[in-house]
This record gives sequence, structure tokens and C-alpha cells, in this order.
Amino acid sequence: MEALSKQAAYAKVYADLKEKITSGYYPTGTLLPPEPKLEEMFFVSRTTVRKAVSMLINDGLVKVKQGHGTEVINQKVAQNLNTITSVSQTLEKKGYRIGTKSMYIRVITGNSSMCDTLRIPQNSKIVEINRIQTADDRPVAVAKNYIPYGLVPGIEQEKEKIISLYSYLLKRYQLGIDSSHDTISACNASFEESEMLQIEPGRALITIRRVCYSGNVPIEVDDVKIIADKYEFEICTHS
Repeated sequence: MEALSKQAAYAKVYADLKEKITSGYYPTGTLLPPEPKLEEMFFVSRTTVRKAVSMLINDGLVKVKQGHGTEVINQKVAQNLNTITSVSQTLEKKGYRIGTKSMYIRVITGNSSMCDTLRIPQNSKIVEINRIQTADDRPVAVAKNYIPYGLVPGIEQEKEKIISLYSYLLKRYQLGIDSSHDTISACNASFEESEMLQIEPGRALITIRRVCYSGNVPIEVDDVKIIADKYEFEICTHS
């Protein structure tokens, strides 16, 4: 194999390793060859190898395990549609360190459609919660949540970033969610969404619109957009 040119050598190493990971040549849970072996395989320097691996880490394809090596990780987080879990709860169960990069809460006058969905009088006050959610410090989802203000008075004064909204609502307001109705679709990231999620415009996103219920009463509407190649859904059936 001829030595790779210095120009874009790291990009070629990155592309080759990424193809091997996504094709299953290096399956989830296995380790990439150690740095000296990769240097031999591609005829490149250690600096080039490390830059290529760093790009794979940024893609969420591998992670460095101190004392072990570079491990291929599950590229998608699976959410079981038979249970009511938030994006953050699903990510946490998969072992990710979850967080909220930024958050903005405001009180708005609900439009006709939202008031009808929440079964509240027209022009009622509604809380809108905007968040960018992260997994291992990488943005993965843009979330908007809508709640009748009467159920969460004073929430707009919250100073701490809300990580898991469902847990927060239960702990502070004793609002438990018993059931939900989800509508799942796909879209392409707008320029604004690509900026928030640090991805290229037009990248595929999964859109989840969820109406949450306490008993038979709708108490919340979620509009969430998630990077599509980081998330998947599972449906379990029982005989």
C-alpha cells in the first residue's frame, strides 16, 4: 500500500475507519487497532492517527477507554415505545452523560391549536420550555415543551438547567405522566437547527410530537427533534 499523501491523510484514515465501523467490520464493543498498528496500516504518523480518531469520537462512533483502547460504541440510542420515557431518560439508561446546553423558559398566550390540544380555554397562559439536550457534551436534540401555566406556576423563574423534564415535574409539581400519544416523523435540519445541533443543514432529524396525560387529562405537549443517526425506536410485543 502506498503511503498516503500528507494532504488530507487524516481524512482518508478517518473515512476508512468510519466505513469499517458503520459496515460492522468493527462491531459495537470491539476495540480499534492500537495506534502503532494503525500507523503501520495507513503509513501515517501518530499525529495523523490521533486526528482521525478524534473525528470518530466527535461523530459518536468511538470512545477512549483509559487503559484499554478505543472502543466502538452503539451508534444509536434505542427508545422503547412501550414505555413513557423522555429523550434524556433514554440516553441516561444507555450510559450517556446527559445535560442541557442551553435553556430558555417563557410564558406565552396559547394559540388555538395548542389550547385545544391541552383542553384549556382559548388564549390561556402556557409555559414554553426551549432546550438543547446533550449526550456526553455533544448536542443531540432540540426540545420544546408546552405546559398550562396553572400547573407549573413560577417555573419561568427556574435558574437551574432542567435535564429530565419528566423527573423535574414530578419532583417539584407532583405532576406524573401516566400515558402519552406520540406522532413520529422525519425532517431535514433547517439552518437554525443545524447551528444549534452543530451539524450540516439538511441532515436527517427524527421529529417526535408527544401529548402527555395524567389520567385522561393532557398536561404537556413535547416537540422534539433528534439527530436521526443517533436514535432509534424499539417496539416490544407480548403474546
